[in-house]
Formats: sequence, structure tokens, C-alpha cells
Amino acid sequence: FEMQLHEIIFKERIIQLDQFQGSKTDLLKYIFDKCESLSSIAPKHKDDIWETLIERENSMSTGIGLGVAIPHCSTEHVTDVIGMLTVLKEGIDFQAIDDVQVRILILLLLPKNKFEKHIKTLASVARLFNNEEFRTRVLNSSSTDEIFEILTSSSGD
Repeated sequence: FEMQLHEIIFKERIIQLDQFQGSKTDLLKYIFDKCESLSSIAPKHKDDIWETLIERENSMSTGIGLGVAIPHCSTEHVTDVIGMLTVLKEGIDFQAIDDVQVRILILLLLPKNKFEKHIKTLASVARLFNNEEFRTRVLNSSSTDEIFEILTSSSGD
């Protein structure tokens, strides 16, 4: 099993933000709302998923270092992994493990009953974004189309 990012982050689920005023929680809410509107999440489950996501984040920051965060949660309200990529022009304080401001966020909503897939998805995403060349290309992209191209052409190695 090698997950390809473009299989869970579709082109319309890539956002570039020039500026974001607000806290880490505000940013997550903004991304989550966008993600919810672009995926098949039932509106009645939205609050439930959001609460799980923010609880997870508050228990331990998902800022994995190097300007990357992978906010995520598992929920019984999704049947497959839903991913969303946000690239910020200016970093935001995310209480990351290395205190570096976050500019790349990969939001993942994971199906609760697929633990192995959950772990492998997180590992694949982390591995990919630990690659400096890959990260730099994503950060320097001028459009979401370009970012999608990079996701599509990069396999998980």
C-alpha cells in the first residue's frame, strides 16, 4: 500500500492563502469548512467531526516541524480518507514541535475503522513533506494547478 497524495487531495481541495488573519483554530475552521463543502460529509455530522478534529489538535499540536502541519482526526462519519492541502504565503504559529511557523497544512479526515490505513496515510504524507525539495516546490508554486501537478508527479518515495 503506497498512498498517492493526489488520490486523497483532489485539485479543488488545494488552497493557497496570501494572508490569513486569525489564530490557528480560526485557520483550521476555515480549512475544515472549505473541505466540508467540497466533500461528501453530511451537514449533520459536521460539528461532530470538527469537535473531534479540534480536540485532537488541542491535545497535541500536529505541527510536525519544518513548517508543516497535518491536522487530522478519525471519525465514523467518513468512509474514505479525505485530504485537503493549504499553502500559506505567510506562516502561522502552530505550536509546532520545532516552533517554526507553519506554511503547509494537510488536513486529513480518516475513517475510524481503518486503523492501518490511517497510520500509513499519516506516514506517507509526513515522509513526502519531510523532503525539502518537494516542500520547496509546493511553497514556490504559483497556482493550485501547479501544486496538483507536483502531487501527481511525486510518488511516495
